[in-house]
Amino acid sequence: MKDQLVKQFHWIIILYAGFGLFTVYEEKEAELVASQAQIPGLENNVNRLKRKLTQINQFREDLNKSKERVQAVVKQIETIQKQLPTDINDVEIQQLFSNMSDELRIVEPNTQPLEEINNGFYFSKNFKYSGKGTFLQFLILVEKLEVLASKDRILNVKDLSFRINEAADKRSRFTILEFETAIESFRYNPDHKEGN
Repeated sequence: MKDQLVKQFHWIIILYAGFGLFTVYEEKEAELVASQAQIPGLENNVNRLKRKLTQINQFREDLNKSKERVQAVVKQIETIQKQLPTDINDVEIQQLFSNMSDELRIVEPNTQPLEEINNGFYFSKNFKYSGKGTFLQFLILVEKLEVLASKDRILNVKDLSFRINEAADKRSRFTILEFETAIESFRYNPDHKEGN
């Protein structure tokens, strides 16, 4: 039996090697199946990353366009800022109101400069103007301010109030009003820079 076994020993080695190769084949097949099962997940990750990359590139383009728009707006602000006067001359503005009051025959005109407020790239200065006259006189005054503002300087009528003047002559065909208004004038701030 020993001789028989020795003569057939090569078959045992071949069977053992075949079994070993089959085991290695099964392991590699299992690894291949596992790798193939990972492909859809990896493809999804790649597609998700491609979408994110596209979104990042789009955001970068939008950011560059936004920067260009902001720079254009800053240039426009600087242009407007330079169109504002460099100073507000209280005497000049008071004289302007006085001349308009004389021209319109407004009674007891009074102009008072108030505080100046820093609003970033510009300063605003308030003036209180009051007087007595008809509604039409005051309407013409506001219209003249509008015409003046469109030419030389920016003026803003912030507040209006009217009261009937009880002490006025009742024989007049027009009602005499006491009016008061707050008017704002502007100048640019030379120390302000956009983006600071």
